[in-house]
Amino acid sequence: MDRDTVHRVTKRLAVDYAHLPGEEHNPLMESTEHVQWTVMLINAVTHTLAGSGDLVTGNVPFLPPDGGPHTAPDLMVIPGLAGRRFGRYVPGVDGPVPSVCVEVISPSNRRAQIRRHTARLLALGVPEIYIFDPRAETVVQVVAGDDGPVEVDAEGAYSPGMRLVFTRVDGSLALCCPGDRLVRPGDDPFGWLIEERARADAEMARADAEMARANAEMARANAETARANAAAAQVAALARELAELRARRSPDSGDADRDHHDEER
Repeated sequence: MDRDTVHRVTKRLAVDYAHLPGEEHNPLMESTEHVQWTVMLINAVTHTLAGSGDLVTGNVPFLPPDGGPHTAPDLMVIPGLAGRRFGRYVPGVDGPVPSVCVEVISPSNRRAQIRRHTARLLALGVPEIYIFDPRAETVVQVVAGDDGPVEVDAEGAYSPGMRLVFTRVDGSLALCCPGDRLVRPGDDPFGWLIEERARADAEMARADAEMARANAEMARANAETARANAAAAQVAALARELAELRARRSPDSGDADRDHHDEER
C-alpha cells in the first residue's frame, strides 16, 4: 500500500501514536527488535490458543468507547472471534473486550504515552495488559492500584489469556513454552518443523530397516522350524521301522514257532 493510499484510508482516524515524522497515521514497527517480538508473540500465542476459539491479532486500529483516539496494541486476544476479519475493532459493537493486550515499546514511544494507552485499556476492563520493552528486555503487567495503574514485574508469571510465560534464558527474555519449546526472537519455528520432519523420516527409515531385519529373522526361523519338523518326521519314521524289525525278530516270536511245531509232531 503506497503512502497516499494509507493517508486516504486512515486520515479519518485520530491515532494515539506518533510514529515517524509525516507518518502519524501509519502504524509502523520502528525497529527490528519491535518487529521480531511482535511477530514472535502473535505466532506463539496463535499456537498456544489454537482451538480455543479466540482471535489473536495485533497492530490493528482499536477504539475503546471512551471518546479518546484510536489505539493499536501490538497484540490483542479477543475471545470467541477466531476467523473474524476487520480493519478496525470497536468492543461492544464488533465483539467483546479483549482478554489480553500487549504493548511493545518502540523507539519513539514515551513512557507517559504508553501509560496513557494502558490506562485506557485498564479502564475498559481488559483483564491482562502487558508492556514489553525489547531493548531493555523487561516485561511488566499493568494492574489497577489504589492511585491508578501499577506496573508489576511479569517475568515468570503465567498468562492465562496467552497460555504462556515470559521467562529468561541465558540472560535474554523468551517465551515458554509454545510447542513445548523455549522461543526467542530470531528463532525459526518452521526450521524446527523441518528438523523434526527429518528426524521423523530418519526414525521411520530405521524402523523400516528393523522391520526388514525382523522379517528376515522370522523367515530364517520359519525355515529352521520346517527343517526341524522334517528331521523329526524322518526320525519318527525310522523309529517305527526299527520297532517293526525288532518285533519280527523278538524271542517271543521264536518260542511260539517252536511250540506250534511240537504240537504237530
